[in-house]
Amino acid sequence: MARVKKERPVFDATSISLEEWLSMVFTYKENRKYRFIDYRFPTDTHAAEYLASAEVRSELETKHLIRSFLIPPGIQGHDHQFFHLWVDNGDIAKMMETSEYARRLFRNEGWEGLTWILDLLPDWPQHAIDALDAFIRAHTLYLSDDRILGLCDVISIIRHKYLLSSNPRDILNDVSSRDFEFLIAALFRRQKYNAEVTKQSRDGGADIICSSLETPIKQKVLIECKHHTGTIGVEVIRKLAGVVSETGATSGWVVTSSKFSSPAVEFASTTGRIQLLDYKALNLKFNEYFGARWSERLPFLISEGQRTQVKNAAKDS
Repeated sequence: MARVKKERPVFDATSISLEEWLSMVFTYKENRKYRFIDYRFPTDTHAAEYLASAEVRSELETKHLIRSFLIPPGIQGHDHQFFHLWVDNGDIAKMMETSEYARRLFRNEGWEGLTWILDLLPDWPQHAIDALDAFIRAHTLYLSDDRILGLCDVISIIRHKYLLSSNPRDILNDVSSRDFEFLIAALFRRQKYNAEVTKQSRDGGADIICSSLETPIKQKVLIECKHHTGTIGVEVIRKLAGVVSETGATSGWVVTSSKFSSPAVEFASTTGRIQLLDYKALNLKFNEYFGARWSERLPFLISEGQRTQVKNAAKDS
């Protein structure tokens, strides 16, 4: 006679601290004494405490927790309910024609799994978030509330760990003003612009001239780069606004590795055509388009901007 496996008792994880709960989550399932919530944060309080410290937590711990929240391959408990409902109602053939999820259930395969999302981290956090968002949209009818909450928790963890992570401003200290321009050009290329760094002997123009690649109407964007530690005053913004107007450009950006004065911010807001990017906002952009480890790859990113410019120049010649 086969021995029946004894079901482990359920433990209420909402009543313990975050660190106690993490200790339970990081225990191999075979060695756990209890069943408990490990596919999402037990409470909003647990989530808020973890997210507040996400930036300083180790990569290993972060990925372990994300892995626990992601849907694993195979059949999940509630999947049987959908399958039997379709069979009982005679809808299984119709569902298989319109739903890949139904086809997988019919073949007893279930979910294909989402753990591949971890391969996008830490270099492509925004792509990971976009993929999770698309997955939720495609399967929202078939996911339990707890699973949707768990995937939303993953998105929050990725955002706080990789996109909102901060890097000290002095990381850019060794970058020359010219290399800073190539770095910003590389950033705008990642945002679907054709970006050309102008010659250093430019006369009253902009440091970078961009044209949009994927907009119905071609947009010309002028970028002024200011790479120093001092506060950027309103004069710089006034000057670029004049150039934008004179050249008929769509808009202009002033990008700095420092910050802007209050008058500069106020004046830019009145133009409707000049946008500002200080170091705090620039760091977030770097995280989004270069990945959380951009500070370790500055030489590569700068050389990427330089190489792309040379290749484009060769094509045009």
